[in-house]
Amino acid sequence: MVLFNHFWWNQSGALDSTLLIWRKRIFATIFLCSTLTAAFPLASNVEYAIYAGQWSNVIVCTLAYLIALTIVMVPTIPFKTRAWTGLFIFYGVGITSLIALGPVGSGRMFLFAFSLLASLLLGLRAGLFAIIINIGTFISFAWLLSTGRLQWPHITVFASERWATNGYTFYFLSTVVTVSVGVLVNVLEKNLQKEQTLSKQLKLSNIKLARENSERRQSEKALGQSEEKYKTLTNNLHIGIYRNTVGNEGKFLEANSAIIQMFGYENKKKFLNISVADLYQNSNNRKNLNQKMLQNGFVRNEELLLKKKDGSPIVCSVSAVAVKDGNNEVKYYDGFIEDITERKLLESQLQQAQKMEAIGTLAGGVAHDLNNILSGMVSYPELLLMDISDDSPLKQPLLTIQQSGQKAAAIVQDLLTLARRGVSIRENIDLNQLIEEYLNSPEHQKILEYHPGITVVSDLYPDPLNIAGSPVHLSKTVMNLVSNAAEAMPNGGRIRITTDTCYIDKSLKGYDTVKDGAYVRLKVSDDGVGISSQDLGRIFEPFFTKKTMGRSGTGLGMAVVWGTVKDHSGYIDVQSKLGEGTEFTLYFPISRKELEKEKPKISIDRYKGQGESILIVDDVKEQRKIASQMLKKLGYNVTSVPSGEEALTYLKENPTDLLVLDMIMNPGINGLETYKKIIQFHPDQKAVIASGYSESDLVKKAQRMGAGAYIKKPYSFENIGMAVKGELVK
Repeated sequence: MVLFNHFWWNQSGALDSTLLIWRKRIFATIFLCSTLTAAFPLASNVEYAIYAGQWSNVIVCTLAYLIALTIVMVPTIPFKTRAWTGLFIFYGVGITSLIALGPVGSGRMFLFAFSLLASLLLGLRAGLFAIIINIGTFISFAWLLSTGRLQWPHITVFASERWATNGYTFYFLSTVVTVSVGVLVNVLEKNLQKEQTLSKQLKLSNIKLARENSERRQSEKALGQSEEKYKTLTNNLHIGIYRNTVGNEGKFLEANSAIIQMFGYENKKKFLNISVADLYQNSNNRKNLNQKMLQNGFVRNEELLLKKKDGSPIVCSVSAVAVKDGNNEVKYYDGFIEDITERKLLESQLQQAQKMEAIGTLAGGVAHDLNNILSGMVSYPELLLMDISDDSPLKQPLLTIQQSGQKAAAIVQDLLTLARRGVSIRENIDLNQLIEEYLNSPEHQKILEYHPGITVVSDLYPDPLNIAGSPVHLSKTVMNLVSNAAEAMPNGGRIRITTDTCYIDKSLKGYDTVKDGAYVRLKVSDDGVGISSQDLGRIFEPFFTKKTMGRSGTGLGMAVVWGTVKDHSGYIDVQSKLGEGTEFTLYFPISRKELEKEKPKISIDRYKGQGESILIVDDVKEQRKIASQMLKKLGYNVTSVPSGEEALTYLKENPTDLLVLDMIMNPGINGLETYKKIIQFHPDQKAVIASGYSESDLVKKAQRMGAGAYIKKPYSFENIGMAVKGELVK
């Protein structure tokens, strides 16, 4: 049963028609059954043929059975080939049986099956062709019998006339059955073809309908995607898109989510309920814009001062076009609006930075020249004091000159700080300790004497607050902030100094934009007169002040605060209201390093020389003299030249243990270029760098090339002596 089902259901191909499928299944059924059931009669027939000595019958029957098995077992052979092969097997078996056994065998049945199956499996034409073959076969047998060429010796009674009668009867029955079956099959085939045609047409109609439905769905999907894309585009833009009516008041008709969020409204419904004029700080600006739209039909990048729902100001850039109807009358305005508040703030900060840089460049140039001039006031007194006794009448005047020079040098240091060239020494500092030291300093006491009604209170963080920087600059920053607060309270008041730590995980936007990170925070606040919004943007400009002239320093105080904070990679925020006071908040990056112990004063014996040769290269005569005298005093053999060119000439003939090389020299080549040329013919030449500026890029480049320590002018015995000694012993 399993074998039958296998051959029944696996006879059809993917492209077979229904009739062909059934023909294949009928073929498989008949020949499978035939091969199975024919085994016994075949064996009997073969046994009889062997007995009768008909070996041809044995061979034909056996081959026919094997071929029948092949066409049944191999469905991949083309169906017509299989069908005709099977039919001619029936025909061959029938002929063989007739020749060997005569009418007593099964020959006539096989020939009958030959024509019937031909009509059933291959159609009417095939059936008629099989009938013609059968007729020819019977005629051939009749002729063979009548001429005696064919004899059936095992049949005793048989006449040729009877064979003819049997042949006519067989032919009649075979023709009737074969033609009937063929006609029936042809009718079924035509009906099936009609059904297939109708089915094909129906399928084509269904395909067409499905295609139309698919196209309609695609169109609907594309429309939905287009609408969604438009919504996404308009809603995801940070630029507001709107449509509003004409008029001085105006009414919003459409708005995307960006403009709703921009002005702080909860939802679209609430936003559409307001008038356009409600967003203006000044209603006249709305009237002016409406007039421009009516006159020109558009505006481009119009900057407007608007306000949010909560009243906070906002600066916006508006571009809009007037949409007209068929009568050339304006129906509404379509436009874009962008919040440029932050951009305007950044532009203002950039302009401020550029202005500070320009003034700083000027101040730096002045400071450099002043440093050269002040070197005599600071360094010569130190040289002279070493040569006089403690009870000399000249000691006090020299100390006064030295102190005056140091005060002037402090002003120069302010200028260098302003020029962003002043912080050369960085060390770990506890900000709390620095503030406490300042509050106990003479400078702070002097401020309190000037402002007797002022009280200073401090609330410092309980743990150490370590930052990396310059104690001198940071102390002066605190002093300037306290002085500024005191000046803001002419009738007295309270100044509060607080410190703490904070972590900013998102950029903080205020007077300055504070980037994310961990900071030490210093706040200095007062109850003074406050700062107007017009002055707030200028308070860090050099020489901008509203304090009492002649009493409030050089006018560089707040500019120095700004420069110092920036030199320490910090940020400043200022909050102030007229009549309510001001609060300065300074942010400094936290340092994780431990504080260094205070270094004891170094004995002069540690940096005295032993007659080593020193070449001083400096374009300023006074600087060369001061450095020469100091180094000679320390025991060195000193020569000086005024330019890089002369230094090159000298060194080619006179090897020198060490150079003291000024970085900025005019005219001629500077210190860096001089050092580059020297190491070309003296690659191991030792050198220290001197400059009135802090460590610039030129200094760092020279040090990368092999130069040693950096000495900041004006010179002192300790700084020049330790630098020279340290480089020589390397």
